[in-house]
Amino acid sequence: MDRKEVIKAIKQKQLEEDMKGEFSATIEERISRYQELDFIKLTPNTHFAFVSVECINLYRDGYFLACIALCQAVAEAIVRLMCDRSKFNSISQDYEVNITNLRKRAIEPDCDTLFKEIWQDRNSYHHLNPTIPTERNKLRDIAKTKIIALHKIESKVFEFSFVNDGAISPRYPKYWDFNEDGMLNVYLRFET
Repeated sequence: MDRKEVIKAIKQKQLEEDMKGEFSATIEERISRYQELDFIKLTPNTHFAFVSVECINLYRDGYFLACIALCQAVAEAIVRLMCDRSKFNSISQDYEVNITNLRKRAIEPDCDTLFKEIWQDRNSYHHLNPTIPTERNKLRDIAKTKIIALHKIESKVFEFSFVNDGAISPRYPKYWDFNEDGMLNVYLRFET
């Protein structure tokens, strides 16, 4: 091995040890945060399904500001999906206009309050305004509030039950995609 390869191998080993130490030191916190969440176990296989799982992982791993911003992005995607599947002639680029239209048209399920809760202070987080909290505990509380609201929305919009033969029966089928055989295209998230 030449000198550069030796230095690279040493740095890699140091990084590995540092990461293992950090993970070991925070494993109990991560498990505790993960267990705080009661998320829906399967959803439609949308373009944002895996992103919703990333929200869970960000909260679990303590990346609260990223969790807040990503929860807001997923909520925005769900609102657009609801507007699209409810056959709106025009879907606004403005999230607040879309949630107002969902409420005015009485589109089910009603998640207006939850959507507003997630969106609260959206621009402050996305633009990193100096008004956003920097204290870890405050950010954790805000992230927890937003991810719980997101999970409540997903549980309502993508609500389903199992029928006698074990098949999935969505309460609002218009928000789900079916393949040519009439089977649901689902995203399983039993473990994240």
